[in-house]
Amino acid sequence: MEKDVKGAGFVHHSSDVEDLPMEGGATIRWLITHRDGAENYSMRLITVKKGKSTPHHHHDYEHEIFIISGRVRVELDGKTYVAKADDFIFIPPNVEHGMDAEEDTRMICVVPVKAARMILGE
Repeated sequence: MEKDVKGAGFVHHSSDVEDLPMEGGATIRWLITHRDGAENYSMRLITVKKGKSTPHHHHDYEHEIFIISGRVRVELDGKTYVAKADDFIFIPPNVEHGMDAEEDTRMICVVPVKAARMILGE
């Protein structure tokens, strides 16, 4: 996929972005990052197959998640919730969190550009 000139904006399909493996068996596609000219937020598409999970961890930045399809058990700071299609999740900084898929699940996750820089580098 060839991206447009930074600052010009673009429209692309998520299938044009490579799936990267995550600990626990989930996969992630970094749809928009600082590498595309985003200055504030990065958007990721995360897929978690039934029986797989995202890493259980914490970090110093918040993120916002929208469940597109499926169903996951969400661990937030020692409490368990269930999230399904059309639910949204807010995870504050420094809160231990992770998700375990009860069904094949797709979600959009928005994080600060700082996170993409830490994970992907410049």
